[in-house]
Amino acid sequence: MDTTVSGVGVEAVEYSREPGAVRTQFDQEKTPASIAVIATLADLMGTDPVELDPLHSAVDPDELDALVRVRNGTNGNPHNGDTHVTFTHEGHAITVHSYGVITITPAHELTAKKHERGAGR
Repeated sequence: MDTTVSGVGVEAVEYSREPGAVRTQFDQEKTPASIAVIATLADLMGTDPVELDPLHSAVDPDELDALVRVRNGTNGNPHNGDTHVTFTHEGHAITVHSYGVITITPAHELTAKKHERGAGR
């Protein structure tokens, strides 16, 4: 583990130029996805993880953990067969990929992207 967020070891954390956006990669063998999400969100928001609303108010933590299991990608590409889930929690859009990457952005950005994609129809 290269760094920690809210006391949870992660491999990498990238903060976007946009305020309130972050991308985290975590080791699925050592950290459940649900724990990585809460730790990353708490770090981003500058609060203690116990101060956040329970994750189960937005998504089933057990199902989230089951989604993100260690996967052996074909041809050495861990992104093959990616499964991901996107949900909102604490005013942020959270996407968790099955290859161990979490992206968190303010929820209003997710809504704006949906409107941009639908505008050309």
